[in-house]
Amino acid sequence: MRKLGILVTVCLFAVAMGCGSSNSNGGAGGSGGKTGTTAAGGSTGGTSATAAGGSAGGTSTTAAGGSAGGGTGTSSCSLPNCLKNLGAGCVESGSCATQMNLESGSWNTCYDNGVKEIVVNDAITDDKTLTVKNGSSTCFSTAFNGNDVYTCMGAVTVKDASGAAVASVTLDCSGAFYLATCTGSSEVALDPSCGTVWPVSALLGSHCDEGGCTP
Repeated sequence: MRKLGILVTVCLFAVAMGCGSSNSNGGAGGSGGKTGTTAAGGSTGGTSATAAGGSAGGTSTTAAGGSAGGGTGTSSCSLPNCLKNLGAGCVESGSCATQMNLESGSWNTCYDNGVKEIVVNDAITDDKTLTVKNGSSTCFSTAFNGNDVYTCMGAVTVKDASGAAVASVTLDCSGAFYLATCTGSSEVALDPSCGTVWPVSALLGSHCDEGGCTP
Protein backbone atom coordinates (compact mmCIF):
# COMPACT_ATOMS: atom_id res chain seq x y z
CA MET A 1 0.00 0.00 0.00
CA ARG A 2 1.18 3.45 -0.78
CA LYS A 3 0.91 5.78 2.19
CA LEU A 4 0.57 9.52 2.34
CA GLY A 5 3.77 10.73 3.93
CA ILE A 6 5.50 8.52 6.44
CA LEU A 7 3.27 7.83 9.44
CA VAL A 8 -0.35 8.06 10.49
CA THR A 9 -1.13 11.54 11.82
CA VAL A 10 -1.36 10.99 15.53
CA CYS A 11 -4.24 13.35 16.18
CA LEU A 12 -6.21 13.50 12.96
CA PHE A 13 -6.35 10.89 10.28
CA ALA A 14 -4.94 7.90 8.50
CA VAL A 15 -4.86 7.98 4.70
CA ALA A 16 -3.75 4.97 2.70
CA MET A 17 -3.32 5.03 -1.06
CA GLY A 18 -3.01 2.07 -3.37
CA CYS A 19 0.33 1.83 -5.04
CA GLY A 20 1.38 -1.82 -5.27
CA SER A 21 2.53 -3.20 -8.54
CA SER A 22 0.27 -1.55 -11.05
CA ASN A 23 -1.44 1.65 -9.94
CA SER A 24 -0.14 4.56 -7.89
CA ASN A 25 -3.23 6.76 -7.85
CA GLY A 26 -6.14 6.00 -5.60
CA GLY A 27 -6.77 5.64 -1.93
CA ALA A 28 -8.44 3.33 0.46
CA GLY A 29 -11.55 1.87 -1.06
CA GLY A 30 -13.19 -1.38 -1.91
CA SER A 31 -15.51 -2.64 -4.57
CA GLY A 32 -19.20 -3.32 -4.84
CA GLY A 33 -21.22 -5.49 -7.16
CA LYS A 34 -23.99 -3.00 -7.87
CA THR A 35 -24.64 0.61 -7.01
CA GLY A 36 -21.94 2.14 -4.82
CA THR A 37 -19.89 5.17 -3.99
CA THR A 38 -16.14 5.14 -3.54
CA ALA A 39 -14.83 7.81 -1.22
CA ALA A 40 -11.26 7.57 -2.41
CA GLY A 41 -10.07 5.06 -4.96
CA GLY A 42 -11.63 1.62 -5.36
CA SER A 43 -14.19 0.65 -7.96
CA THR A 44 -17.83 -0.22 -8.31
CA GLY A 45 -19.60 -2.40 -10.79
CA GLY A 46 -22.62 -0.17 -11.37
CA THR A 47 -23.39 3.51 -10.89
CA SER A 48 -20.52 5.14 -9.06
CA ALA A 49 -19.01 8.41 -7.96
CA THR A 50 -15.27 8.58 -7.40
CA ALA A 51 -14.06 11.18 -4.96
CA ALA A 52 -10.42 11.01 -5.94
CA GLY A 53 -8.57 8.44 -7.98
CA GLY A 54 -9.86 4.98 -8.82
CA SER A 55 -12.31 4.08 -11.56
CA ALA A 56 -16.03 3.69 -12.03
CA GLY A 57 -17.74 0.94 -13.95
CA GLY A 58 -20.82 2.99 -14.82
CA THR A 59 -20.84 6.58 -15.98
CA SER A 60 -18.71 8.87 -13.90
CA THR A 61 -16.83 12.11 -13.81
CA THR A 62 -13.48 12.18 -12.08
CA ALA A 63 -12.19 15.59 -11.07
CA ALA A 64 -8.65 14.47 -10.41
CA GLY A 65 -6.90 11.15 -10.86
CA GLY A 66 -8.43 7.85 -11.90
CA SER A 67 -10.45 7.23 -15.03
CA ALA A 68 -14.01 7.70 -16.14
CA GLY A 69 -15.91 4.69 -17.39
CA GLY A 70 -19.38 5.75 -17.95
CA GLY A 71 -23.01 7.27 -14.93
CA THR A 72 -22.80 10.38 -13.17
CA GLY A 73 -20.58 11.44 -10.37
CA THR A 74 -18.48 14.31 -9.14
CA SER A 75 -15.48 14.80 -6.90
CA SER A 76 -15.70 16.83 -3.71
CA CYS A 77 -12.04 17.86 -3.97
CA SER A 78 -11.47 21.38 -5.23
CA LEU A 79 -7.84 22.48 -5.17
CA PRO A 80 -6.69 26.11 -5.19
CA ASN A 81 -4.88 27.07 -8.37
CA CYS A 82 -1.45 27.23 -6.72
CA LEU A 83 -1.69 23.47 -6.13
CA LYS A 84 -3.84 22.52 -9.11
CA ASN A 85 -1.31 23.96 -11.57
CA LEU A 86 1.71 22.51 -9.81
CA GLY A 87 3.65 20.09 -11.99
CA ALA A 88 0.66 19.09 -14.11
CA GLY A 89 2.92 17.04 -16.38
CA CYS A 90 4.38 15.10 -13.45
CA VAL A 91 1.44 13.04 -12.22
CA GLU A 92 2.65 9.65 -10.98
CA SER A 93 1.34 6.55 -12.71
CA GLY A 94 2.14 2.87 -13.06
CA SER A 95 3.82 0.58 -10.57
CA CYS A 96 6.28 2.03 -8.09
CA ALA A 97 9.15 1.08 -5.82
CA THR A 98 10.68 2.76 -2.76
CA GLN A 99 14.35 2.55 -1.86
CA MET A 100 15.03 3.41 1.81
CA ASN A 101 18.21 4.57 3.48
CA LEU A 102 17.71 3.11 6.94
CA GLU A 103 20.62 5.03 8.43
CA SER A 104 19.47 8.52 7.41
CA GLY A 105 15.74 7.93 7.01
CA SER A 106 15.86 9.30 3.47
CA TRP A 107 14.10 7.53 0.61
CA ASN A 108 13.41 7.58 -3.12
CA THR A 109 10.22 6.43 -4.83
CA CYS A 110 10.18 5.67 -8.56
CA TYR A 111 7.14 5.27 -10.84
CA ASP A 112 6.88 3.51 -14.19
CA ASN A 113 6.16 6.73 -16.07
CA GLY A 114 9.50 8.24 -15.02
CA VAL A 115 8.32 10.38 -12.10
CA LYS A 116 10.53 10.21 -9.01
CA GLU A 117 10.17 11.48 -5.46
CA ILE A 118 13.46 12.15 -3.70
CA VAL A 119 13.20 12.71 0.06
CA VAL A 120 16.26 13.82 2.04
CA ASN A 121 15.86 13.48 5.81
CA ASP A 122 17.89 14.94 8.67
CA ALA A 123 17.90 12.11 11.20
CA ILE A 124 18.61 14.51 14.08
CA THR A 125 16.07 17.28 13.44
CA ASP A 126 13.50 15.35 11.33
CA ASP A 127 13.67 18.15 8.75
CA LYS A 128 12.85 16.85 5.28
CA THR A 129 13.09 18.10 1.72
CA LEU A 130 11.15 16.46 -1.10
CA THR A 131 11.92 16.96 -4.78
CA VAL A 132 9.55 15.56 -7.41
CA LYS A 133 11.05 15.06 -10.85
CA ASN A 134 9.96 13.82 -14.24
CA GLY A 135 13.14 12.56 -15.80
CA SER A 136 15.73 15.28 -15.25
CA SER A 137 13.16 18.08 -14.91
CA THR A 138 12.04 19.29 -11.49
CA CYS A 139 8.27 19.44 -11.04
CA PHE A 140 8.06 20.93 -7.55
CA SER A 141 9.59 20.58 -4.10
CA THR A 142 8.54 20.77 -0.47
CA ALA A 143 10.24 21.37 2.86
CA PHE A 144 8.86 20.40 6.26
CA ASN A 145 9.63 19.03 9.68
CA GLY A 146 8.05 15.60 10.02
CA ASN A 147 7.29 15.82 13.73
CA ASP A 148 5.82 19.34 13.47
CA VAL A 149 3.61 18.50 10.49
CA TYR A 150 2.21 15.30 11.93
CA THR A 151 1.40 16.99 15.25
CA CYS A 152 -0.29 19.89 13.42
CA MET A 153 2.32 22.33 14.70
CA GLY A 154 4.10 23.10 11.44
CA ALA A 155 3.53 23.66 7.74
CA VAL A 156 4.71 22.13 4.49
CA THR A 157 6.32 24.79 2.31
CA VAL A 158 5.56 24.10 -1.35
CA LYS A 159 7.80 25.48 -4.11
CA ASP A 160 7.34 25.41 -7.88
CA ALA A 161 9.92 24.20 -10.40
CA SER A 162 11.80 27.51 -10.22
CA GLY A 163 12.09 27.31 -6.43
CA ALA A 164 9.54 30.04 -5.68
CA ALA A 165 7.29 29.40 -2.68
CA VAL A 166 3.71 29.06 -3.93
CA ALA A 167 1.83 27.55 -0.99
CA SER A 168 1.86 26.55 2.65
CA VAL A 169 -0.07 23.43 3.68
CA THR A 170 -0.83 22.30 7.22
CA LEU A 171 -2.77 19.53 8.91
CA ASP A 172 -5.58 20.65 11.18
CA CYS A 173 -6.11 18.63 14.35
CA SER A 174 -9.53 20.21 14.86
CA GLY A 175 -10.87 18.12 11.97
CA ALA A 176 -10.53 20.21 8.79
CA PHE A 177 -7.88 17.86 7.40
CA TYR A 178 -5.67 20.00 5.12
CA LEU A 179 -5.46 23.79 5.29
CA ALA A 180 -3.82 25.35 2.23
CA THR A 181 -2.66 28.92 1.78
CA CYS A 182 -1.53 30.07 -1.65
CA THR A 183 1.11 32.81 -1.49
CA GLY A 184 -0.72 36.12 -1.19
CA SER A 185 -4.13 34.49 -0.65
CA SER A 186 -6.33 33.45 2.24
CA GLU A 187 -6.29 30.02 3.88
CA VAL A 188 -8.75 27.45 2.55
CA ALA A 189 -9.77 24.08 3.99
CA LEU A 190 -9.46 21.16 1.58
CA ASP A 191 -11.90 18.27 1.48
CA PRO A 192 -10.43 15.02 2.92
CA SER A 193 -10.73 13.41 -0.53
CA CYS A 194 -7.94 15.75 -1.70
CA GLY A 195 -5.48 13.52 0.16
CA THR A 196 -5.40 11.16 -2.82
CA VAL A 197 -5.36 13.88 -5.49
CA TRP A 198 -2.17 15.04 -7.17
CA PRO A 199 -0.14 16.91 -6.03
CA VAL A 200 -1.47 16.77 -2.44
CA SER A 201 -0.89 13.02 -2.48
CA ALA A 202 2.85 13.61 -2.96
CA LEU A 203 3.53 16.62 -0.70
CA LEU A 204 5.00 14.49 2.10
CA GLY A 205 6.50 11.80 -0.11
CA SER A 206 5.12 8.37 -0.97
CA HIS A 207 6.04 4.87 0.07
CA CYS A 208 5.65 1.80 -2.14
CA ASP A 209 6.99 -1.74 -1.95
CA GLU A 210 10.72 -1.92 -1.35
CA GLY A 211 12.72 -1.92 -4.55
CA GLY A 212 15.49 -0.23 -6.49
CA CYS A 213 15.13 3.50 -7.09
CA THR A 214 18.04 5.87 -7.61
CA PRO A 215 17.71 9.67 -7.98
